[in-house]
Amino acid sequence: MTLDDLFRQVEICRAIENHLNATFLERTDVIRMAFLALLSQEHVYQIGPPGTGKSLLVRTMVEQISGASYFETLLHGEVSLSALSSAPGFREAQVVFLDEVFRAPKNTLLGLLPVLNERIIYSPAGKHLPLLTLFAASNQNPSPADALDAFYDRFTYRSLVRPIRSGENFLKLLLASHEPPGTGIRALNILELTGCRRSIETNVHLDPSAREGFLFLRDRLNREGIVISDRRWKKVLLAARTIAAYSFSESVNSRHLRGLSCVLWSYPPEIRNIDRILGEIA
Repeated sequence: MTLDDLFRQVEICRAIENHLNATFLERTDVIRMAFLALLSQEHVYQIGPPGTGKSLLVRTMVEQISGASYFETLLHGEVSLSALSSAPGFREAQVVFLDEVFRAPKNTLLGLLPVLNERIIYSPAGKHLPLLTLFAASNQNPSPADALDAFYDRFTYRSLVRPIRSGENFLKLLLASHEPPGTGIRALNILELTGCRRSIETNVHLDPSAREGFLFLRDRLNREGIVISDRRWKKVLLAARTIAAYSFSESVNSRHLRGLSCVLWSYPPEIRNIDRILGEIA
């Protein structure tokens, strides 16, 4: 896939995004994150109270992807890896949504690491999966005592989903007709989406300001006690390249780094400090 081909996919994404923003109020960051994840074939963790449209948003977005197979399920304390991976549609899905993800047993979640990393499921029998992006949702974060850092770290994008705040938007929500968005706009094609990540990694480069910005960012985060693993820094770089591509740029500059908050925080209390540091990037 050439850079021009990639930008054509971005153009379609942005058109669908505009329609989704008209339907899902106060969800601009959440929606943008979902498209960045699709293009880069990374995973998304959504945290927020029930009833804030987390699954509905993903389901509606997938309806705008021609040829995409979708799997959604609600996890619980008794679900096993074997039962989950044998559920009808799981192994064929390009997009997966796991609701209440941290209610599942620890062994089940850790057993999903090959799914998230290599797109392989070993239970009950090994198979390569067509998975592009996995969305997981919960109303609470895991604690360090849960020993789920390895699983949680695989979610490159982390999204805070809050109830509607504006009174005007609340009334719009109550009176909405719930017509399906995207009517009359071009759909994404699942086969074309699969080539976007490689194109991003191959064709979108770092300019000198971005290189300096990454060094500044690592130093400032370390001084604030926000330590990011080398593995996750690679994900941060991919996110920066994807953000650049989403603005039709063939190189990452320092301005693109300011949009990295969603891939840098682990727990919501960190967000304010991270946003402040990102605002200091020249």
